[in-house]
Amino acid sequence: MIQRIQTLYLFIVIVLQAVLLSTFIAKYTDSAGKEIIVKTMDISLLAALSSFTAMIPAISMFLYRKRMLQMRFNIYNSILLVALQGFVIYYIIKYMNSGTGFVFTIQSVFPAISLILSILAVRGILKDELLIKSLNRIR
Repeated sequence: MIQRIQTLYLFIVIVLQAVLLSTFIAKYTDSAGKEIIVKTMDISLLAALSSFTAMIPAISMFLYRKRMLQMRFNIYNSILLVALQGFVIYYIIKYMNSGTGFVFTIQSVFPAISLILSILAVRGILKDELLIKSLNRIR
């Protein structure tokens, strides 16, 4: 399980999404001069999507014997990551227009990094599946 590179990709996705869930994505200063921190946990939609995108790779990491099911889980996770990144961008634009001194954090791009790693994991799983099928064909 750990010997395959896609397992490392999935583990990194889990770590990135857990960090996104526990930190803030932006901070800004409102018109009264008060600094406001936008946390992922404060927005229930972002918290739910981030939780799901952390749980799905954790489940699929242990499905290494069922590669096609593992690949489907990661494709669904990629779709959820696209939605999560879209909502992060939406909320950043929403909060950017409501205040001044807007500061992005690196955590706001974690869904995009996780999407790339999830796609790389799907490619690795597909490569393993094709290798197994070719070995079965030779016999």
